[in-house]
Amino acid sequence: MMNRAEFLQWAAAFVGAGTAGSVNAGAATLPSRRLGRTGVTLPMLGLGGYHLGQSGSEAAARTLVDAAFDEGIRFFDTAESYQNGTSEQWLGAALAGRRDQVFVMSKSFDFPRRRPEMAERHLAGTLKRLRTDKLDLWQLHSVRTVADVDLAFAPGGAFEMMLELKAKGAARFLGVTGHQQPEANLRAIHYWDQGLKFDVMQMPLNPIDYHQQSFQRYVLPELVRRDIGVIAMKTSADGALLREKICSIDECLRYAWSLPISLAVVGMLSPVQVRENAARARSFSAYSDAERRALLSRIAPRAALSLEWYKSGPSDGRGG
Repeated sequence: MMNRAEFLQWAAAFVGAGTAGSVNAGAATLPSRRLGRTGVTLPMLGLGGYHLGQSGSEAAARTLVDAAFDEGIRFFDTAESYQNGTSEQWLGAALAGRRDQVFVMSKSFDFPRRRPEMAERHLAGTLKRLRTDKLDLWQLHSVRTVADVDLAFAPGGAFEMMLELKAKGAARFLGVTGHQQPEANLRAIHYWDQGLKFDVMQMPLNPIDYHQQSFQRYVLPELVRRDIGVIAMKTSADGALLREKICSIDECLRYAWSLPISLAVVGMLSPVQVRENAARARSFSAYSDAERRALLSRIAPRAALSLEWYKSGPSDGRGG
C-alpha cells in the first residue's frame, strides 16, 4: 500500500488541478482525476449502469440520470448484458441531447468463448441502444481466469476485434474488467506489455478486498506503474459491507478514493443516494496511514470470501 506521502505525490500528478471537475457553467462540480494516460480528466464519481437498469422504468432511469448530471457526474457505466440491453436503452434515452457532455462506457460479455464476431455484434447493438455512433470507453467484460484472458487476447480473438473497431472510430478507448481472480487481470496486463494496449482496467476495490484474493495488493500497483486508468467497482463489496455493518458507506468510498484510482463507479438507485455520494466526493480527504491501518485492522477478523461472492463463482458480469 502507498503511505500518505506517496499518495500525495501520486495525487499531485494524477488529480485534476484544484480537484474541481471541468463541467458546464452553472452545474455542480466534483473533484476530478486523470484517466491514466488517456489525456481525459473525469469527476471521481461515476453512475453504475446495472443499478440504473433496476430503476423500474425509462422515466425512473431518466430521473436518476438527471440527478447525476445535476450533481456533476459525467461518467456513465453500462453493459450490453445488463438487463438484456435495457440499461443501455434507458441510458441512451436519458442522455439524448447531451451526449457530447458526458463520458459513456459499455462492455462486451461473451464468456466462455470470447468470439470476435460477438464483440462486433455486441458493439453494434450497444451503439444503437445508446443512440450514439461512438463509445468513449468499450471494455472486455468480466475476465475470469488466465485461460479466459488467453482466449480473448489470442490472435483473431475478441480483443483483436476490439482494437480493429477502435481503429475505425467506434470507440475512443478500450479497457478490461475483472472481479473474480486477480491472476486474470494480471494476465491481461501481460498482454498490454506485449503490445496489445488497453487504456483502463476496472476491478473491485474495497477494505475487505485487501484481506482476500486482493486486487488492491496485486493488480493495482502494476496498473499505477504503467499509468493505466483504474476504475474502482464494488466499493462496498456489492453492498455486503453495509448490510453486515462491517463498514459505512462513508468509509467504503473514502477508502477507495484514497487509493490511486481514476474514479469509482457506484451503483445508486435513487436521486437521494446520488446527492449523498456526490457530497461525499466533494468533502473527500485521503485517509492517513494510521486511519487506513486502523480500518483494515478493525475489519480483518470479519474477512470472508463469501462477502465478495463475485470472486468465487460464476456470474453474469453484474456490476462490472
